[in-house]
Amino acid sequence: MMSGIDQVSTCVGCGAEATGNFCSACGRSLTAAATCGECGARLRAGALYCADCGKLVATRPPKPASARLPWILSAAALAIFSVAIALLVQRQTRPRVGDMTLTGGIPGQEAESSNMPSMEELAAMTPREAADRLFERAMREHEAGDFERASFFIDMGIQAYAAVPPDEINADAHFHIGLLRLLMGDSASARARAEAILAEEAEHLLGLLLASRAADFAGDAVIAEELRERVRESVKSSGGIPDRPEYVSHRVLIERALEEESR
Repeated sequence: MMSGIDQVSTCVGCGAEATGNFCSACGRSLTAAATCGECGARLRAGALYCADCGKLVATRPPKPASARLPWILSAAALAIFSVAIALLVQRQTRPRVGDMTLTGGIPGQEAESSNMPSMEELAAMTPREAADRLFERAMREHEAGDFERASFFIDMGIQAYAAVPPDEINADAHFHIGLLRLLMGDSASARARAEAILAEEAEHLLGLLLASRAADFAGDAVIAEELRERVRESVKSSGGIPDRPEYVSHRVLIERALEEESR
């Protein structure tokens, strides 16, 4: 009988830690000299492969469930978070106000009401679709004067756009993010989004519109007026607001800007 504390060794058969003469996991002898069955070379303790011929001589024991626990908890938390957001959006839905489009035109005149999609529909949306819908909700709540609820959806919208693949962040998405940032009082971030749009197309109406709003917010009245003049000239040279998807979605905003400029 062995006295004192048994020496802990590593089984060359399965890689498990073991004491005594035999591995309690696979039954392999812990005292016999370990050799490679392919070339006969002596194996070092705990080896998974033979150093001479490269043959697999043991298997790594699976990690215990406790080692995977942080990943399991993270996945569960993400699933619960997604369901909670969907429920909040669905339960807090009110009739749509004004003529705001699904991609976020600010409401103007009265229009038919429309509810947010169901939880199942939200779950089926792409990240970009969900982000656009949260943007719409934030803008609608802000226009309705419910700033507390708007703040919630503004924050959720910004997080949602952060999850959108970079190749899906086009001028329309930059415009949405910029407006959300502007509602948070961050004119610098809004201006950066406008510059990202204008870097791709120097006279893009959404870029000019967002830049003018950021300038107004920052108190740069001269720059804001110059940007509005560029909007006016661009629309005039095109014979009207071009029939582009992002312009159609935000036509109310563009027309409102033109009306303000003509006064």
